[in-house]
Amino acid sequence: MEGIESPMRSRLLVTSLLLAALSGASALGCSSAQEEPPPPSAEATAGDEEVAPEVPTGPPQSYVADDYTVVMRLDMERVRASSLAGEIGAQVRSYETWRELLGASGIDPIRDFDRVIATAPTSVVGESILFVRHHLGRAGIRDAVLRMSVDRGQRPEWREVDGFEVVDWPADTDPPRIVVLTSESELVMTTPGLLERAIAVAHDHRLRREADEAIEPALALEELTIATVAVSELTERTRSRIQHPPRSLDVELSDDATEQGRVHLHGSGRYDDAASAEAARAYFSEQRDFYAGQMLVRAVGLDGPLRDAEITAEGDVLEVRASFTEEEIQRVFGLLAAMQQFTQ
Repeated sequence: MEGIESPMRSRLLVTSLLLAALSGASALGCSSAQEEPPPPSAEATAGDEEVAPEVPTGPPQSYVADDYTVVMRLDMERVRASSLAGEIGAQVRSYETWRELLGASGIDPIRDFDRVIATAPTSVVGESILFVRHHLGRAGIRDAVLRMSVDRGQRPEWREVDGFEVVDWPADTDPPRIVVLTSESELVMTTPGLLERAIAVAHDHRLRREADEAIEPALALEELTIATVAVSELTERTRSRIQHPPRSLDVELSDDATEQGRVHLHGSGRYDDAASAEAARAYFSEQRDFYAGQMLVRAVGLDGPLRDAEITAEGDVLEVRASFTEEEIQRVFGLLAAMQQFTQ
């Protein structure tokens, strides 16, 4: 979220785009000094005490809880189908966070993942759940964990929690991460504080699943949507880095319905009141015009999309709409690569 300080940097950031155990009770018989009929034998009662199978009730549970302040959803299949898959993959792999998290696993998020949901709660800083639909299979994930562990001179210690394979992810992260293999094509990477909740949701999905279908409600995206980011509460650190920070923010990146290769960006920020939204509109409009006039931006042909970006305020909501061709996005990635060279 650090790039929100200017409209162009927010576009670059978005474009470059990524648990409960069963319990039971048993009754104990006892005898007294008085004569009482003996309790029925186990053989006589075995057929009378069959436990009914557990049946889920209500709608499917979700890894996205109501109190989560950040929810990112990404359709990697749509990204892979794009002619920009190579540029996006290179950009994602260049992020230090991804390098630290994936290490020597051999996993490539663009190549190996199909859908990704990343969430974080309000209550505890650092806690998170990363839900992934992938096509590596259980064996592929276990091999990746083994590679990372061997690279660190360790051996993975898999364990079972409520029937799910669980392992401490072999990477130096703070807080540490735990991976749960929830199905052949799904995994959950979470933190210790949210493991119980993640297992509870995975258990609910297992009861409902047929074959290896996706149950997670938050996976549903509109047909042309590539990615969405919803931030219901910005951290104080993020707010301190932004001029006119919104109270909440929603961003969506989607393909054009008629023009192949064109993508649209729609951002919506909610403010405390209409006056604050109008002040933000005036500021970001000035920033848009300033960056559109910069020599480097004009040299790579990005001044047009910036000048055409719509920034409007209605009530306490500020909206930003912009669109880019694939060629323009390639130029964006070129700028990002150049910026990384200068900042390393």
